[in-house]
Amino acid sequence: MSNSIVLLLKDFVSHAKEQKLVKNLIRGKNMKTFIYVLGLCLTFTIQSAHAKFSESEEQQIQRMIESYLNQNPDILYDLILNYSREKAKEAEKTAISLSYDSEGDGRFGNPEASFVIYEYSDYNCGYCKRLFKTLQTLVSEDKDVLIVIKEFPILSKSSVSAAKAALAAEEQDKFLEYHLALMTSGGGITDTSLRKTAETLGLNMKQFNEAISSDRLDRILRRNIDAGRAIGIEGTPALLIGDRIIPGAISLEEIKALIKFERNKR
Repeated sequence: MSNSIVLLLKDFVSHAKEQKLVKNLIRGKNMKTFIYVLGLCLTFTIQSAHAKFSESEEQQIQRMIESYLNQNPDILYDLILNYSREKAKEAEKTAISLSYDSEGDGRFGNPEASFVIYEYSDYNCGYCKRLFKTLQTLVSEDKDVLIVIKEFPILSKSSVSAAKAALAAEEQDKFLEYHLALMTSGGGITDTSLRKTAETLGLNMKQFNEAISSDRLDRILRRNIDAGRAIGIEGTPALLIGDRIIPGAISLEEIKALIKFERNKR
């Protein structure tokens, strides 16, 4: 019986290493907990094949597991390291995916583009205004790029008002015009100036006023702030290019290099 258990144990450890099933970092006193869990997993695996073990036999299995792992510490280390790396990658991918929910967000560039850049932006941010000029040049030179603006109003109360106004303009297919007006304006942002801009652009003011008073735009802003926080964004501007989060107003050449790198990965 001992030989068969050893073979099962080796098969189990090999399978666990391949599938990255280990869930606990083993250090010091945690070793006993891990050994116990691994023993249970082994027992369940064997039982699924209609095997029956007494309590003393299960204890023997657990002792043999502990002995085997003590004799093969590299296996345990690799299991822990691989699992930790995989979990970190999974968490990062999950966090990044939140930015892809862009319903209601403003955008400019080619709506059918195969390459999308997400920009977290605030209308009271001077560096965001600088980056906007760079992104304008980018979409004029690269016809296969779409910029999605993730409104991220964190600098002041007027930032929130401006973000909602831009989203209201998006509902009337006037986002780029409104975004351009705010990004090139040198004055302060007030409710009066936001409404005046809407009137100048010919927006339906009844729809505009209803939108900025609605909860739906607040929900979009909360979604974007949560998505930004999830990937560690604390300031603006910030770009999400592929799976890279880039803080600050980087140059056109740097953006093009990142796009090229991401395209080559595909």
